[in-house]
Amino acid sequence: MRIRTTLEVAKGKVLSWATQLEWLDPEEDRWVWVVRYDTAGGKGHRDRNRIAAHEPVPLPESPGKALNWAKRDLRSRAREYIEEYRAAKAQGKEAW
Repeated sequence: MRIRTTLEVAKGKVLSWATQLEWLDPEEDRWVWVVRYDTAGGKGHRDRNRIAAHEPVPLPESPGKALNWAKRDLRSRAREYIEEYRAAKAQGKEAW
């Protein structure tokens, strides 16, 4: 598994960001995103591939603090998120 992060920074300040947990799916022999936190649409939220889009989550107001919180969540719950993804895939839920 890996965590990929992208930032938009201006004058040393984080403007927008995205961070996602990726997993090497042995059935597909490729990296797939499992869970992503981002600020698309202007508000921080979580997307879970095959499970839920734009889940509201109580992120800190500061973009930098919100990003750090999201990265900690991905690291601490990685196995749980991967198992939920695998279960949704086994049920035939579509990826996006």
